[in-house]
Amino acid sequence: MAGYDFFSVPVLGGLVVGIAGLLVLVKRSSHLEQPIVNLSILKNGKFAGHVIAFFLFQIVNLGMSFIIPNYIQLVNHSSSTVAGLLVFPGAIIGACFAPFSGRILDRLGAKKPIIFGVSLLAFALCLFSILALHLPNAWLTVIYILSMAGTGIAFGNIMTNGQKQVTSDKRADANAIFNTLQQFAGAVGTTVASLVVALSQSNTSISYSEATAIGSRNAFIILLVLAVIELIILFRVVDGKQKEA
Repeated sequence: MAGYDFFSVPVLGGLVVGIAGLLVLVKRSSHLEQPIVNLSILKNGKFAGHVIAFFLFQIVNLGMSFIIPNYIQLVNHSSSTVAGLLVFPGAIIGACFAPFSGRILDRLGAKKPIIFGVSLLAFALCLFSILALHLPNAWLTVIYILSMAGTGIAFGNIMTNGQKQVTSDKRADANAIFNTLQQFAGAVGTTVASLVVALSQSNTSISYSEATAIGSRNAFIILLVLAVIELIILFRVVDGKQKEA
């Protein structure tokens, strides 16, 4: 599919088939006594809000993870080894925060860690959007660490608190929905980011590195908008103190 335009028959045809398959799954599940996944739990407004926020979170996270290594190599002209080493501290920070995020949720409730983590991610994206045309590796690493700290704090808690919005007998279905969307959102985030960057790279009137920097800035802005939408949703659906359903 990489050789086709977005509006080509193979790409749009695949998209139509995918959407049609999803609609058939939804309709079929609504008529079964024991569906593979009970999609009726999405009628729960707060759970659906968590699902949408989780989906957007993954799009932003995976899109950003696609842009940054390419930026380091194509704009800052560093090797792939250097790119890997520069993003490594952020990955470590995100992994270190993840185990403690649950304790923070238990102590402070869901709203504070989730909103703080997503706000930190949005702030990092704002910095990326502003500085993208001239972003040295050192600053890029620092900002990426901020974004991964926010990811470590908020990511697991969004999923955990979302599952608390449904009764215990529906949590297996809730978990299946989160896991399925996690995979799909990763593909969407990478596709959107690569498409936006590629559109700028097609501009032959400027250098390839400059075009990549412009495309990266545009992609960061789109991801920032999605993060802000996610933040607004979470403000509405996350309670300060969440009790077990």
